[in-house]
Amino acid sequence: MKKRLLSMFLAFAMVGASLAGCGEPSEQVDEPVSSSETTVETTVDSPVAGKKVAYVMLLPSATIFQMWKDSCAEICDKVGVQFEFFFCDGDFNKWQDTIRTCASAGYDGLLVSHGNQDGSYVFLKEITEQYPDLKIVTFDTQFYADGEYKKLPGVTQMFQQDKSLVTVLLDEMVDEFGEGARLIKVWRGPNYVSPFDRREVGWQEYEKAGKIVTVGEVQPLEDSIDSANTVTAAYLQSLKRDDVDGIVAYYDLYGQGVFNAIKENDVFNGSNGDALPMASVDIDPVDVTHMKDDGNIWIASGTTDWNLNGEIAMRLLLLELAGDYDNIYDPATDKKGVDVVEIPGTAIKSSELKADSTIENLDAIAGETYYNLDYLSEADWLPKDLLH
Repeated sequence: MKKRLLSMFLAFAMVGASLAGCGEPSEQVDEPVSSSETTVETTVDSPVAGKKVAYVMLLPSATIFQMWKDSCAEICDKVGVQFEFFFCDGDFNKWQDTIRTCASAGYDGLLVSHGNQDGSYVFLKEITEQYPDLKIVTFDTQFYADGEYKKLPGVTQMFQQDKSLVTVLLDEMVDEFGEGARLIKVWRGPNYVSPFDRREVGWQEYEKAGKIVTVGEVQPLEDSIDSANTVTAAYLQSLKRDDVDGIVAYYDLYGQGVFNAIKENDVFNGSNGDALPMASVDIDPVDVTHMKDDGNIWIASGTTDWNLNGEIAMRLLLLELAGDYDNIYDPATDKKGVDVVEIPGTAIKSSELKADSTIENLDAIAGETYYNLDYLSEADWLPKDLLH
């Protein structure tokens, strides 16, 4: 097996994340403000009516995070809960300051997203100790300290099932090229961010089982399209088309750079023989456009349903607010009363996209693990069909 590293791994912590592509904030609130002037009318007999909650995202705004925010707002409106949201521009200090300010301002619950693995546990532990009545649900936030993973009592952790986000893509490659499919991996290496490490579990399982062969690794120097494009373009110069079957990127922003590198290379873009297929984890509107424009190159994206994710997460927080922990449901294990919830991944295939397909209506073409209402936690006062 041949391994090539085109860039040295830079061991610095960044925004710990699912690392879906991020755009400019469509709405930005620098300081949490009271929404006491907002009148919210509940449509159900709600034990949480009148509570105040916030969604605090470490990353800048992006289409998928706006979809998340909107579904949070919709379910909160149904149960009479006041809702605010804050995007923190990838600034961990701002994320911490926003959470601290919300807690001191009397918010009843916080849905906090993409916390840095290196500091989130210590920080949130302090918050829960200082504000014991505050309910917290985290998304894509590992609790890690003193060389081991931790728990915070009363705090529910929600994740995309990162392993499956990769394996659904590897399945596509194996279906196309058979066992032993020769693949290039695009990521930032171990111990960079926890979602990458969680995704690597799926890759290693398939490699050890002989389902795939790792031709090499490409490691962007920065989390940007340009960096992924530069290092992938250089790597492809060292290969013959017959050396490799496909490329898998652990982050869709990397995928956009990989796509451009392939398109710019006549050996791999289909001008002379078959195009080199690629796939990526996460999805945004640009990915969908590329998949529709040239599905022979960008064949699939591994993702979860961002229209549904926000509702899934907010339901966890609402159940915490009601003291109804026994109804918190994990679709990955089919168990209730849990403190970790994982949402299985789905492969969105370019071959199944329609002319009118957008990131907002992928449920029309996706498989059963996408837009699955059975993933919703429920209670008598919080039925699954409350929004649907």
